Parts: sequence; C-alpha cells; structure tokens
Amino acid sequence: MKTELISQSGSRASCVSGSNVLKISGRLIFTALVIFFSSSVFPYEFEGNKWIGGKATIYANIPGISNSGITWSQALLSAALEWNQNTVFNLTVLPIYRDPCVPDGLNSIKFATDLCGQNFNDATIAVTTLKYKAQQLGPPAIIEADIFVRDDLVFDVYDGELLQTDKPSNTIDFKRTVLHELGHVIGLGHEELQTAVMQPKLSDIFSLQPDDITGANKLYTGISNCEVKELRFGKISDSLNLPDCSVRDLTLGGLDNSLIDLYRFKTTAPTQVDFAVDSEGLESVLIIADSDLNYIAIDSDVSGGCGASLKTQLDAGEYFLMVNTFDIQVKQQCKLVGGYELIASYSGKSPVDLNLHANSSNTEFNSKFFGSITADQGETYGNLFSSRDSLDISASITIDPSHRGKDGFIAVAAVIGNQVMLLNENGQFIDFPSAEGSIIPALWKNFEEVETIDIAKNLVAEEFNIKEIAVDFFIGYGLKGAPERIFSHKKPFNLTITEL
Repeated sequence: MKTELISQSGSRASCVSGSNVLKISGRLIFTALVIFFSSSVFPYEFEGNKWIGGKATIYANIPGISNSGITWSQALLSAALEWNQNTVFNLTVLPIYRDPCVPDGLNSIKFATDLCGQNFNDATIAVTTLKYKAQQLGPPAIIEADIFVRDDLVFDVYDGELLQTDKPSNTIDFKRTVLHELGHVIGLGHEELQTAVMQPKLSDIFSLQPDDITGANKLYTGISNCEVKELRFGKISDSLNLPDCSVRDLTLGGLDNSLIDLYRFKTTAPTQVDFAVDSEGLESVLIIADSDLNYIAIDSDVSGGCGASLKTQLDAGEYFLMVNTFDIQVKQQCKLVGGYELIASYSGKSPVDLNLHANSSNTEFNSKFFGSITADQGETYGNLFSSRDSLDISASITIDPSHRGKDGFIAVAAVIGNQVMLLNENGQFIDFPSAEGSIIPALWKNFEEVETIDIAKNLVAEEFNIKEIAVDFFIGYGLKGAPERIFSHKKPFNLTITEL
C-alpha cells in the first residue's frame, strides 16, 4: 500500500495529441489516432489504468451509412466484438445516444466538429477521453470513456491497404479507427515497436494483432501473477517476505511495491466477517475486495502496534482478503517484511455451507454438507467464541439421491494441529492413529434424505481448563458395501476458542 493514500475523488491530468502534450481538464486524459508517429513507447503500452471488472458499456447510436453499405453503428459493433472474441475484456454496445460532452459517467461515441469546444489537432482522426477514480491499491481506475471522431473527414468501411498520405483527405476506414480507439477505452496506450492496431498512426493494419491481444489480456490478468490461497477460517500463520507478490504485480501499474498476500473466500448468505492480524514486527494492512477487485473495506491503522483489524458485513458472494503492508516504513518498531498470525472469524444467521469434495474418489456426487456452531440456540452461527460460552456443535448432510435408502455410516473428524481424532458411537473423540488407520463410525443407519449429527451439546471449554484452542471439523459418510470410500467436503468448519 502506498504510504500517501490517494483520495477517492482524485484524478489525473494529461493529454496526448500527436506529438504535443497539452494540459486540459483535471479529470481527463486524451489519446489520439493521428496520421504520423508520436514519441516511442514499449510493447503493448499501458500504465495499469483499467476498468474494475474488465468490462464496459458503450452508448452508441451513430446515424448514417458508409458507401460500402455498412452502417457506422454496425462497424463499431464489429470492432467491439473483435476485442471481445480475442481478449478477456468485454465491451457491450447499446444503440442509445449519449452526449460525450456531458459528464454523466456513461461511455459514448459520436462524430464531432470539436472536443467539446476544443479544436482537433490538424493531424488527428479521432480522440478518446478517459476519466479516472483513485483506488486503494494501484493506479486510478477508468470510470468513463468517450470517443470523438472528426466529422470533417471522409470515412468508409473496408479492409486491406490504406493509402499513405500526410493529409487527412483520403477515404479513412472507420472500423479500424474505432478498433484503435476501443483499445484506448480498454486502457491500452500507443505502440510503436510492434505491429499493432494500437500504433499511433493510421496504417494498413485493420485487425487486432498479437501485440494488441497480449496487451489487453496482460492488463486484466494481474491476479495471475500472485498466489491466491483459499481462506480457512480460524488461526492462520503466514508471512510477507520476498519473493511474495507485490501490489504492482497485482495491479500491473503504479509504483507501489509493497508485499501482499491474497486469500479467497465465499459467503453463501449475509455474513459478518471479522479479521485481525497479530504481528510483533510486521506493519499490517487488511483489505477486503470483491471478485472484481472492488475494494470494499480497509483497515490501515498506523497508531499503536503493528497489527490491524477489520470487521464488516458482506452479502453472499466471492471475496478476497488481502494482507498488505506499506511501501516505506511508517513506524520504527514495525517492518515491511515478517511473520503474522491471522485470525479469521464469521457470524451469520445460517450454518456454514461447506464445499463438496470426494476425498477418496474423483467421482462426482451430489451431496451437501453444513456445519453449525452456536452459543445462542441457533440465533446465530459462527466460529469464534469465548472459553465461557456454552456451545452446540452439529452437522447435517443432504445425502446423494443414489445413496438414500442404503445402509451406511457417518464419520466426524476433529483436527487440532497435527492431531486427528474421530468421534465414536459413544460421543467420544478417539485418537485416529490408535485405531490403526481404520475409520471409526460415529453413527450407523439407513440413510434418509437429510441426516443430522450432534457433535457436542452445551460444551463449555473453560470447564475442561481450555482457554484457547482451534479445532477444524470434517464430516463425511460411507456406504456399508464400500466402507473405504468416504464422501466428504474439502474445507473444514472451524471452532476457535480464545479469551475474548
């Protein structure tokens, strides 16, 4: 994380038109397609500015038809489809007119006599204006793009060679023009070193080239540069150290080289999540983002110790938890690398929905597993409790339809560190190695559609002199005819006892 945070209403100001650099609105950057080359840049040039979610909608109702019989709107749609079919970015074109000079947060295109009162450069064919919004991590995001095509030039729609000239008086291909401008909408800059539609001059290139495609895909797949771990609620020990992913690796732009760990998690119902990082030496920042990397909540408290905590309410969905630090040292006692302990907890109105996974077979099956830990008779469910709380722990399984009506058993495992214990039919947990590797059933029965098993009732950890403990529970079942094959889930449901 950059030590100097960018304001959410911040913006950038620069304009490139031909080889001239002009200062204009404090919220815009201009990129122009011209007849001649401008200054040199690198292959698939971009600065990391991009659309959150990798998609944008263009409002385009362009009246008129070319001499070739193709309407301008059809040519624009064809150009958008070419980007969609060859890259991970998605452009939607709606046949509705919106004035690009109106700051309405909508993306639009039109033939224009000027740039909302500012004259075109004589060598300019089309200009794209981009508006930005500052982000917690990385460069500002694109939030609006508008395309202006000069209406005093002669356009048609065609493929193939283009007559080279230093005067914009010959017939110009409209489709390759907007194909180029849509590249700017996506976030690409001009390219001179490689063959590309994104070259800053009009040329014989009329379709996307490998460099264009690679650039767009690179810009929107920064997360592939980082290891994404599956979040397991409870206590997690980890560290931020080189060669861990950096914010610059993740966002593909900016100057923030602070290290970052990413954890993926999912909620299936409205859930309150509570995260805390305890570290004696690592300056910690916690960030929650949705699957599109919209930053939802952040805690970067620079007062007190080196840790951080973050609590927020989330709707059902997929999210990332990010453990980050700063790019320069903020406090003398806190470093930018080192170990940390993450405590991840949740609380909601529904039992936790567990991911499915056949532990002993790759064969798919249609069973559902739910884990429940409650201290208030089912009013709420969670995983973080005090040693004084009275806990009810249970699990339920929606049995695969093909297994219903068959005899089998239910097994429950409790994992504490490296120790594995299985629940027996007397309600006691037995050390797994002492059973010589054989499965210990907690319950034998003829399977119905839904099976429920009580793991513990009115459990108070303090009564067993337990002040702190972390337990991961797994449940599964097997059929009498094939007891070695256990149908279970991948992620455990966690119980963390601590002195709250």
